[in-house]
Amino acid sequence: MKRLRPDRERSPAGYYLFGVMRARGGRGGEGEDILRVRYRDLYALVRSVPYELPPLDRARILEHQRTVEAWMRRGTILPAPYGVVFRGRRPLVRFLEDQYLVLDEALVFLEDHWEFRLHVSLASAVEPTPELQEMATHIYSELRRFARAAVPFPRTERRLLSAAFLVERAAWIEFVERAEDVSAAHPELGVDVTGPWPPYDFVKMVQ
Repeated sequence: MKRLRPDRERSPAGYYLFGVMRARGGRGGEGEDILRVRYRDLYALVRSVPYELPPLDRARILEHQRTVEAWMRRGTILPAPYGVVFRGRRPLVRFLEDQYLVLDEALVFLEDHWEFRLHVSLASAVEPTPELQEMATHIYSELRRFARAAVPFPRTERRLLSAAFLVERAAWIEFVERAEDVSAAHPELGVDVTGPWPPYDFVKMVQ
């Protein structure tokens, strides 16, 4: 058999990981190239790719995010960070086997919840004051009552507070409406709520 020259040899087959779901959920549509690799009652959502490190390309990162968001709407997903590639099926199944208890507990925690993000900024070009910071903290505390969990983010120059909230799917409208109410009560502040997002900020998946 003729051997390909080194510059024409193909990279070994790999599996690019988007996330993990329960085997009972997340049915794919026609024409999708997403594969579901099963271990017990879990599915790893993957795409067949060359086994190599994906480039840090904005278009590829956005594609990863869009894919995870699409599956998020079909069932509870444990999202993987961008760039996780396994060298074939066997290492992927071994990962699911080794991490089964951790993955199972994470899916139980995330079941039927979405992530929403809150950003509280100064509404005008004024200097932050302790009173305004206290208002921002009050908004966080008020919205925290409508979420299963919350994760504050580090402050930036113009933002008094940023945080992620894990909100039950059935209650997300109530969460957004409450955010609008507290925003109207504090015109000195700009209150921005975005979502729903996959729960990236409430899990840490490691290979």
